[in-house]
Amino acid sequence: MKTVPDEVFLTKKITHKVCCSPSDTFDAKKIAHFFGVEFKIVHLEDEFRRTIIRYFIDEYKRGRTPNPCYFCNDWIKFGLLFDVMVKDGMDYISSGHYARIIDGKLFRAKNVEKDQSYFLASIKREKLNKILLPNGEYDKEEIRNIAKELGLHVHSKKDSQDLCFIPDNNISEFLKENGVQEKNGLIIDASGNVIGTHKGLFNYTIGQRKIGIATGSRMYVKSKNVDKNLLIVGNKNDLYSSKFVVTDLNFLQEIPKKAKGYVKVRKKFKEVPCNIFIENNKMFVESLEPIFAVTPGQIAVVYDEEGAVMVSGVIDKEGWN
Repeated sequence: MKTVPDEVFLTKKITHKVCCSPSDTFDAKKIAHFFGVEFKIVHLEDEFRRTIIRYFIDEYKRGRTPNPCYFCNDWIKFGLLFDVMVKDGMDYISSGHYARIIDGKLFRAKNVEKDQSYFLASIKREKLNKILLPNGEYDKEEIRNIAKELGLHVHSKKDSQDLCFIPDNNISEFLKENGVQEKNGLIIDASGNVIGTHKGLFNYTIGQRKIGIATGSRMYVKSKNVDKNLLIVGNKNDLYSSKFVVTDLNFLQEIPKKAKGYVKVRKKFKEVPCNIFIENNKMFVESLEPIFAVTPGQIAVVYDEEGAVMVSGVIDKEGWN
């Protein structure tokens, strides 16, 4: 029989915020009652709207593709909520994320398919020694079995797939409801030829194949020009890059200005060997394999050869010029 991770019993209180769904709060309360520990709800809805949702909307207005989960971990879960828990006297903060913290470094989870280190790479380095990630040593099925063996009736919950603040995943409608105007414009190819009309830039993201017009060949969204309201498309080969710039850096290790690593530019994407160059708080990434659809606004995370996060940041632009 699987044993319960020791970390489960290290806490004297479960602190939970409400931002995802009422069922999560209900389940957390049941678990707290099961273990006989104090349960506390911390309301951060206003801060969530002021930071995460505001950032999400503003990035779309800039023609970029945001990554709210990455920033939520930094600003909310391991930011404001972390501070509340430390102030309440917590020695450690335990989380159900699939990743590992070893000797003050953030590592990938043993289960690569469930690994969430990409989204956790925003956490500030000095906080890692106060965070416990017991799930990182297990796969999802093992965790469910542990919960089942303990008699916790939360082991059959479905995995969350959508943004917590857009449960129906209708991003377009959400943006329109929050004042982002849907303005039609021209679609042009890489040579500047007009080939159609788009239905508002926020309805498209870099690498998207369905652009709503027939062109006789497969075309993909290559970039967006917000100032001129243009959607630029190209064939698949046009979307591969080997150089891009990353800003808003978060260092999780001491690294030299020039280093080697493995870069990941989206959650469901393999890590690619790369060279990185740090200058003026910008990271210039040169991948040793071309990467498809490098997307401004998304997150780049660089790992070392042991699977620990070195540095992360926001993709600013393709190319170095």
